[in-house]
Amino acid sequence: MSLKIYLVRHPKGKDNDKKPEPNDNSAKDMPPEVPKTDTDESKIKRGLDKVFWLRVGLGILAGTISAIIGNTMLHAHERAYTGLGIVIVLFIISYGIAKALRVPLPLSDKRKLIMTGIGSYFLMFIFSWILINTLIHSDISGIMTVH
Repeated sequence: MSLKIYLVRHPKGKDNDKKPEPNDNSAKDMPPEVPKTDTDESKIKRGLDKVFWLRVGLGILAGTISAIIGNTMLHAHERAYTGLGIVIVLFIISYGIAKALRVPLPLSDKRKLIMTGIGSYFLMFIFSWILINTLIHSDISGIMTVH
C-alpha cells in the first residue's frame, strides 16, 4: 500500500478562470478529480436518523391519540389497555416504515432497526399522553390558574 501526497498550489488572480491544458506542467501537480460519493457509513447514519425522528413523531402521535380516545372511556384500566394497544400498533407500523426506508445495515446490525429510537418513542408517548390528558381534564383535576 502506498500513500501519495499531492501538493497543489492555489491559483491566484486571473488564473482561476483558466483550465489547465493537458500538456501544462501545473496539471501534473493537480490531484485527479474524484467524484464525491456517499460512504456506506453515512448512508447508514442518515437512515437511522430518519428512523429515530420517525419514532419520536409517532410517539407523540400515539400519546395524543391515546389521550383523545381515552377521554371517552370511563374506567382507567380501559384507557391503559387502549393506550398500550395504540403504542404497540404504531411501533409495528414504524418498523414497517423503517424496513421500507431500506437502510443498508449489515446482517449483524439488523437489531438496530428495532432498537433505534425505542426509548425516545416511549418517552415521547408518555410525555404527550400525560400532557394532552392534563390539558383535556384541567378543569376537573384540580389545576387552578394563579391570579
